Amino acid sequence: MKLSVFISFVFLLTLTGVAQAEMRIWKAVGGFETTAAFVSFDAGVVTLRKENGEEIRVPLGRLHPGERAEVIRLSSQKTIGAMPPGPVQKPSGRREITWHSLEGQEPWPESLRDHELDALKSVGRTWKHAESRYFIFHYQSLGYAKKVSRMADFMYPYIAADIPEFNDRFEKKSHIIVVRNRVEWLQFLRNSGSFHEWSGAFVRGDAMFLYDMDNNEANASILAHEMSHLVLNRFFIHRPPRWLNEGLAEWYGNTGYETFKGQKVDVEDGMGQLADPYDISTLFEMEQYPTEMEEINRYYATSKQVVGMLILKWDHSTFVKFLQSITVNGTSVREPLEEIYGFSSLEEVQAAFDAFLR
Repeated sequence: MKLSVFISFVFLLTLTGVAQAEMRIWKAVGGFETTAAFVSFDAGVVTLRKENGEEIRVPLGRLHPGERAEVIRLSSQKTIGAMPPGPVQKPSGRREITWHSLEGQEPWPESLRDHELDALKSVGRTWKHAESRYFIFHYQSLGYAKKVSRMADFMYPYIAADIPEFNDRFEKKSHIIVVRNRVEWLQFLRNSGSFHEWSGAFVRGDAMFLYDMDNNEANASILAHEMSHLVLNRFFIHRPPRWLNEGLAEWYGNTGYETFKGQKVDVEDGMGQLADPYDISTLFEMEQYPTEMEEINRYYATSKQVVGMLILKWDHSTFVKFLQSITVNGTSVREPLEEIYGFSSLEEVQAAFDAFLR
């Protein structure tokens, strides 16, 4: 009777290729128990294998507190930080949260520099850590961090499914570090020397850094843009030119966020509308960001419009070939502009851009 009640709140899942683990008694809240071996822990769900080979899944919160600690111990040896196997499917609506706390763990990204980690630990309250289906999170305040998690787990498959010709180069998950507020964010930036103080977020390697702006739309806009950088970094072997990198983040940040909200996306909305763009030759030659905020906004807007032109005035597969040539094969921009798009000069690109901006 006890075993049948226990099974009533789990469902069966067949897995293969999992090594034998030690059998033990697992206790659930309410006094129910079963004998099984630990298999895996992913997205808040524990998979156990019984002595007859049958596998069952149970939410971590249904287990006795002592069993939860054992799950965390065992999963830290097996699966923390591993990307889920198999192809991704493009999401069509808001993804349910797959967040679970990493109690007793401090899985900071290996790419984090010592002075950055010191700067983070000197800011505010104690840091906590969690894992979702596609990311590892480091946070101080739970509320905004969970919102970040929900959008992050939506944006990864949204972008990955849009460029199926690319391969994710990493087996480990990327990290998202969420600072509690602007005061502590500025303190972190000054102590670490990591980025411009005008930035609301930034991505370096496998980690994204951001803070809660206490403004839903501002938070969502920044998060969607930087999330695009974080995801695309996983697929690019060679870093694209700065204008292309920012234009892509603006493109996917906008379309991805609208889809996440459940809105019907019109990819042409706002495209071809820009009053004061940079000219193409200036944009392509810029190796540094502008220093004035007005010029920064102009730079981002022009970059997005150029990306939009390359996607909309041809087709998506043509743009993907262009992107592969630069980020996978390592060619300069001018070569695929000529071979794929047929532009023999930047003057021809400028003429096409002028025609695009109506």
